[in-house]
Amino acid sequence: MQRLGIDLGSSYTKGVLVDENNRMTAFHCVKSGYNFNNAAKKIISYFAENYEIEYPVYTCGYGREQIEAPFVANSELIALSKAVYEIYKRSCSIIDIGGQDTKFIQVNSLGQVEKFKMNRKCAAGTGSFLEEIAFRLDVTPEEFTEFAKDATQEVKINSFCTVFAISEIIGMIKNGASLPNIILGIYNSIILRSSELSLVEDYVVITGGLPSMHPTIVTLFKKKYPDSDSPERSQFLAAFGCVLLNRSGEKNKPQPINS
Repeated sequence: MQRLGIDLGSSYTKGVLVDENNRMTAFHCVKSGYNFNNAAKKIISYFAENYEIEYPVYTCGYGREQIEAPFVANSELIALSKAVYEIYKRSCSIIDIGGQDTKFIQVNSLGQVEKFKMNRKCAAGTGSFLEEIAFRLDVTPEEFTEFAKDATQEVKINSFCTVFAISEIIGMIKNGASLPNIILGIYNSIILRSSELSLVEDYVVITGGLPSMHPTIVTLFKKKYPDSDSPERSQFLAAFGCVLLNRSGEKNKPQPINS
């Protein structure tokens, strides 16, 4: 029997299977769309073809309570912190860049959440910000990474608003700025927006779908924060943490959170 954690995010729904030894054994990701229940069904059906799933499933994210299958809902912040602590076993700062928001979470030496901040007022610096720019420029995530490698200098993006940023970028292109330099500027803009959430004073763990799809962001983060890391498949860590919070012998007690 495999336990299933599902992170029903605003843009993507991520599922991870966890065995009896608390090891992640399989992963699957689909677009959330407008119906979280349908997204969850796709995740469950995908895994059910080859695995026997133990119910209830463990959920977090925007749609954590909007599924028909038996479930136990969890805080995404606590689930992500639990998974990161399981990997690193130390106090740290988590910067999580998702589709619609960016989170800063301070985790203490016991794996508890000390404080958190979240950017919800604007999509700048999130996955949707980059997706909208990529759509307007007709550039894939893979091409973004390749273009950034060819940058000779950064072109600074000043706009905080996604709409204004796109207008600013189009203006730069008209004025002769190179696309590689612009893309490097876009990446650094995302890092700036993320790091502005809170003062970082310890080890940094970078997570989320955006760093997973754009490894250049991780490279640039490590230049800014040399004492940092980004675990493999970090976009699945919140789903993994849901299972860890409900593993046998461990009660899912809320941890103290101070905003």
